[in-house]
Amino acid sequence: MNGKQQSIDKITDFMKSDRTGMLITGTHQYKKHYMVMALINKHYKNAKVLYRINGMANIDDRNFSPLSKRPKAGEIVRLENNYYVFDAFTSRATWSKTMHHDYDFAIVYPIDAICRKGNIEPIQELLQYRKVGKLFLCSWTDHDVYDYTMFSSFFTDHVIYDAEEEDVHYHNRVLGLE
Repeated sequence: MNGKQQSIDKITDFMKSDRTGMLITGTHQYKKHYMVMALINKHYKNAKVLYRINGMANIDDRNFSPLSKRPKAGEIVRLENNYYVFDAFTSRATWSKTMHHDYDFAIVYPIDAICRKGNIEPIQELLQYRKVGKLFLCSWTDHDVYDYTMFSSFFTDHVIYDAEEEDVHYHNRVLGLE
């Protein structure tokens, strides 16, 4: 089973390793990136995190981040123990606002939008022009139409975090079984 504890263990192991890229998929639509954020908070203090989201307008949506106020692209925001900077993979104009930093971590969510367009430039640009210690590519819905192999050059580790243990009906709805 691809449950919560198994995902926590694999992500924590990855964080302690010298590996640099992880793909996180599964039926927990809004919890995969939050799990990464919680584990960064648990294991690190004063880390710099770049969160590349699908649109700046989503940052203050509870499904995407715990922020109640939307920061500007490139603005440094303290979230618990660490510092976050946001930009949007759908807007090249925001990328330049986050260029002048080295990042301990980068979270890209939801990568489904990148799959739909078939354009991996937002990830290529991220790794080409910034120093990123660990990259987390997080999916949203994991529909069969998405080909995550397009990201294979960016990750070595893959974690599947499904909702089946916690809510089998939700898990089945995401899979289209209900």
